[in-house]
Amino acid sequence: MIESGNVKVGVRGVYLAQTNYGKSPVVVLSDGKGRLLLIFVGAYEAASIQMALNDTKPERPGTHDLLVSVLSEIATEVERVSIIDIKKGVYIGRLHVKSNGTNKSLDARPSDCIAIALRTKSPIFVTEEVMGRCSVTEEYFSKYSDSMEDIELG
Repeated sequence: MIESGNVKVGVRGVYLAQTNYGKSPVVVLSDGKGRLLLIFVGAYEAASIQMALNDTKPERPGTHDLLVSVLSEIATEVERVSIIDIKKGVYIGRLHVKSNGTNKSLDARPSDCIAIALRTKSPIFVTEEVMGRCSVTEEYFSKYSDSMEDIELG
């Protein structure tokens, strides 16, 4: 679905991909129409996203769980998250919230945006410009996905 230049995406999965520097976690977003956006993330963020995908509740709240609790306590709703740009190989994310009837947009790492969106059941969007410029096709991804591993949580 495209909405005002934004493409709604879902999280296809979190994987470990072999890079020149060793294995690195990557989140794969899908627009449902054959385009995939691969976002390399940190190990903690990958685990947090995978926990949210599995609907696993940690014994003690992690940073993303805590933030979602704080937002709830101060009556702030996460309306959506978006990936709006890429600069020097780094994706730029925005956390869109509503508090006391006021909409606010906060700068955030895409990995944090995704982890929070999954916990709050908020939609994830990518600008069409970023999706068009940075996505890969399912066919391209399938050539490399066999060498990727699903992230398993102990």
